[in-house]
Amino acid sequence: MDYVELNTKVFPLQLSHPFIGHSSKSNVLRKMCIIRSTFILFLFFFTTTSIAQIDSSQVDISPYSAIYNHLYYLQQDSYDPGRAALSFPDTDLDNERVAIMLKGFLDGKGYYIDLNRVPKESDFIDSTLEEPIYFLTRIEPRIYVERIDGRWLYSTTTTEQAEALYKMVYPWGSDFMSYFSDPIWKYSVLGLTLFQYFGFLVLVISAWIIYLVFRWIVQRLFTRGLKRYFGLPESVDQPISKSTRIIGLLISIRFILFFSPILHLPIVFGSQLVRMFTIASIVLVVYFFIQAASLILYYIEDITKRTASTMDDQLLPILRRLVYGAIWAIGIIYILDYLDVNVTALLAGISIGGLALALAAQDTVKNFFGSLMIFLDRPFQVGDWISFDDSEGVVEEVGVRSTRIRSFADSLYYVPNGMLANKVIDNIGLRNYRRFKIVLGITYNTPPEKIEEFVKGIRELLTEHPMVANDNFEVHLNDMAASSLNILVYCFINTGEWKVELKTRHELILSFLHLVQDLDISYAFPSQSIYVESMKDSSG
Repeated sequence: MDYVELNTKVFPLQLSHPFIGHSSKSNVLRKMCIIRSTFILFLFFFTTTSIAQIDSSQVDISPYSAIYNHLYYLQQDSYDPGRAALSFPDTDLDNERVAIMLKGFLDGKGYYIDLNRVPKESDFIDSTLEEPIYFLTRIEPRIYVERIDGRWLYSTTTTEQAEALYKMVYPWGSDFMSYFSDPIWKYSVLGLTLFQYFGFLVLVISAWIIYLVFRWIVQRLFTRGLKRYFGLPESVDQPISKSTRIIGLLISIRFILFFSPILHLPIVFGSQLVRMFTIASIVLVVYFFIQAASLILYYIEDITKRTASTMDDQLLPILRRLVYGAIWAIGIIYILDYLDVNVTALLAGISIGGLALALAAQDTVKNFFGSLMIFLDRPFQVGDWISFDDSEGVVEEVGVRSTRIRSFADSLYYVPNGMLANKVIDNIGLRNYRRFKIVLGITYNTPPEKIEEFVKGIRELLTEHPMVANDNFEVHLNDMAASSLNILVYCFINTGEWKVELKTRHELILSFLHLVQDLDISYAFPSQSIYVESMKDSSG
């Protein structure tokens, strides 16, 4: 399991010469070629050795030297635990054992240490903590090197926690491979031994069996127990079934990650495997929270269906998209953080970009907040008849950007919510009653007794009509106009529908006409009386 790749320069060995065998000086040339090849071969090994090893006096001069020394001398080709122990401080513990256990933990967890990113400065300072300290991986803060008295070594905390970390990865020890000591198991194909192929296949099959058993148990428990006990409807079967599959897959993945260290996979392959399965686990957790949110939103939708308001029915799809988007955003941020992406800088850049976008799209942002104000204040709801400025109609849909209104000419208004939120809206649809006001003009020659009888008859008609609010109406002789005696009829129709209002008005006006006919009263109409006075002739 190689943590480091030695950057050695390989010199090509030219063991033959194009002129050998074609010249009388072939023996001399052959000897010169052999001497040259021997010199290049010696230079290659000398260069490799000088680059690969670190002198004992230079182990503690930087974070790079301390970490490199520890990892290099525990490689298969350069195994020397005594030299690797030089990267650890002097304690009562066995530093050789500590070095081996710490590397075993790093291998088992798949933590690939990129030495090209390890600082080589002796005066390195962590910018966050403002201390001379360097963490090998941000995922495990207990493993770090620090500078004490001018020496860079693994911290005392790391040394003391090495055994606990090792047992966390190998709770049953790491001698499992001793049972597969036969040479055939060590046969390598594409960098992996047959034992590792076989072990990984066993892990995958075991994880699949665990998944099937878990689903079977949960489904039987749910269908026979919880569903009947709580009386859950059939509509929740799909999200609960998806949640069951997600949890089963998550358990299976964690099972593979827990037991994969016993296979002693190569560090590059192992680190990629751990990274892939960890990202898959995060995605499954995101899907699980989405299904949980679906169940919660299902009950919220059931509640909104019972309410008289239709605005919450429009708000629910927007709320669902916002909740799903927030869950995915948190999951993506968590994945980026796991991949060592500077999330803080990324969010800061997004914030600055969002500010610039908001300035460039002020109308869009204004409409969005206008829609929020409409949803919060609820000045109208879907189906209401509203009037504003010179426009009126019935609200059909309230969107994120605009509101769609159907006019009485059957055309559609698309009104931006930012503008609509600042308008004075007359919500005609929220009226509890429809006002009915009419002035009945009768002729001046109508006797006062018949006027009283006419007013009394109108009051009886209003009291007996089922659609009129009979406890709140007014009928009075109200005015002596130029051509008529005016009787004011003022009442309220108990309906919220325009069609019912028109029908009631029709019935009331007809009943007034019949009453006038029965009482032998005449309705007045605009007229003029012309009086001609005869004048005597002055000559007569």
